Amino acid sequence: MTLQSFAPPSGPGDADKPAASEEVAGPTSRARILVVEDEWLVACDIEAALEADGLDVVGIASSADEAVRMAEVHGPDLVLMDIRIRGRRDGIDAALEISRRLGLRCLFVSANHDPGTRERAQAAHPLGWVPKPFSASQLVSAVGNALQSLRS
Repeated sequence: MTLQSFAPPSGPGDADKPAASEEVAGPTSRARILVVEDEWLVACDIEAALEADGLDVVGIASSADEAVRMAEVHGPDLVLMDIRIRGRRDGIDAALEISRRLGLRCLFVSANHDPGTRERAQAAHPLGWVPKPFSASQLVSAVGNALQSLRS
């Protein structure tokens, strides 16, 4: 269930700057992102930052099972994955299943990025890590880099 987000109006000079989705997916298609985050306000901030940059948020999941179902239904280009989420399984479990079943890769967005956690997560072949807390510009930049990696 995706919320409607307020995107600020374009400022002067923004017309010349392509959105991250245009750089990666081309002007006729927008990159589709699934957000997996169980803290609602954080999820809303992520959604607002991505949509303001011209990306499509196809849904917000708060558990591993919900993330897998939404990935199957929506077929996103990229999954933004928190590690500690609701339910028995964590974000690494979800990323591994989504990768194995659907061939989709993720960008981990988490405060949990200690060496043991990162080592366990490597099996999912993540496109990167965004440590919490983060700014909107850090997130958008990391997502742009991840999408570019998928394209190459």
